[in-house]
Amino acid sequence: MKLLSLSIVFVGMLVACNSAGIVTPLDANAQKNANSLVGKWNPTYLQKTKDPNAQWTTINTLVALPTIEFTADGKFLSDGKPGADCCGFVGDNYTFSNNKITFSGFRPCPDVLCVAAVCDGWKVESIVNDTLTLESCFNLSKFVRAK
Repeated sequence: MKLLSLSIVFVGMLVACNSAGIVTPLDANAQKNANSLVGKWNPTYLQKTKDPNAQWTTINTLVALPTIEFTADGKFLSDGKPGADCCGFVGDNYTFSNNKITFSGFRPCPDVLCVAAVCDGWKVESIVNDTLTLESCFNLSKFVRAK
């Protein structure tokens, strides 16, 4: 009986959470399709942490951040070259579904200790007026569509 009562409460909580009407940036902009992601994206150097109260800040770096590109045939490029990094955070190929970019085609790197298990893809927070906001493994970054 206790298990039944607990199950009913859990299902009720689940239904209540799904019907609460919480609006996320993607709800306001609708689900993004793969066509809106395809293209070259230049970094804006604006980033923020995943903390909901974080503010956008301009990062200063001595090295230029790469232009990223998502092709219509599922290739991911960084500065025009296959985008796989050594630790497996990103791969040479991608799929896009439910606002999530999932990478494949990783480059093995036997001499480097990596923690790629903590990152299973990127999330598209929004694509508005040629500005792409991506949640990567560690932060959020803004990009502008290359002209």
